[in-house]
Amino acid sequence: MELIKPMEPILSTEIIEDDDFIHQIKWDGIRGITYIDSGAYKVFTKNGNERTDYYPELNDINQLFNGKRGIIDGEIIVLDDNLRPTFNYILNRERVRNQTKIKYYADKYPIKYIVFDILFLDGKDLRSHPLEDRIEILHRTLSKSSIITITDSFDDGEKLYKLMEEKNYEGIVSKNIKSKYIAGKKHDMWYKTKIFKKMLTAIGGIQLGNGKIKSLLLGIYSEGNIFYIGNASIGLKESDLNLLKEYMSVISMDKSPFTNIDKAKNVIWIKPILTCWVSFLEWTNTNSLRHPKIIGFSSKKATEAIGEEYTYRG
Repeated sequence: MELIKPMEPILSTEIIEDDDFIHQIKWDGIRGITYIDSGAYKVFTKNGNERTDYYPELNDINQLFNGKRGIIDGEIIVLDDNLRPTFNYILNRERVRNQTKIKYYADKYPIKYIVFDILFLDGKDLRSHPLEDRIEILHRTLSKSSIITITDSFDDGEKLYKLMEEKNYEGIVSKNIKSKYIAGKKHDMWYKTKIFKKMLTAIGGIQLGNGKIKSLLLGIYSEGNIFYIGNASIGLKESDLNLLKEYMSVISMDKSPFTNIDKAKNVIWIKPILTCWVSFLEWTNTNSLRHPKIIGFSSKKATEAIGEEYTYRG
């Protein structure tokens, strides 16, 4: 069977409340498209990289699949101790290159496969069928287990979004039940609404690249000390760069202001007196921000950057 380019939802700040739309949890993991063929199966990421041997937990898929040949689409996730999908945990599985260590990591970071679509079944291409029919076929064709399951669909997008916000999940996906399966994002049928977090941070360093400002080193205060929580470059405006250049020589210092980092390549350390708002998705397991983006500079004092989190739609 040919490799399928997956259908991807379009980012939206609005949740569509329409009778033709259903809403599903946005699982924070790695896209897994599974090709089943007469007792054998192969799993590929959305970029076409095979991951069959990485996830031996999926071996039961042939017993659960009621058909000889088919293609199903879903998300491979790892839950943390609070039963929340955690992207860093699935990345730990993705990074394993030594097959002798697969069992160790499978025990440490056990996966779940959340299936949400079926594209082929026994020689029949289902991609032109409406989503509501594909979901019905999927439920008839795939049985559930403790590892492999089918995502639920909800009618009330706002209610689901608020629940995901309470549970600290990534967001929701809203899908038109009449939608065909269209590769990529050239459609107006699937949308994702993410739950972004933002935080006030203190700037403690400026990283340079080719003589230009490349990124900012960010930190937060705790018990009188400032702790490094990551670099951010996306979102820096020309006015921000000009402000930093203007004050750089005045606020520079010889050593790192951070308690947990004292060396960094091509960095000018600065007194932590400037603050900025930063959006991010979650904390990594190394206590840094995942996908930080600078929203804008702030007039608040650096000592007010204490790690307090706020949420907003994106």
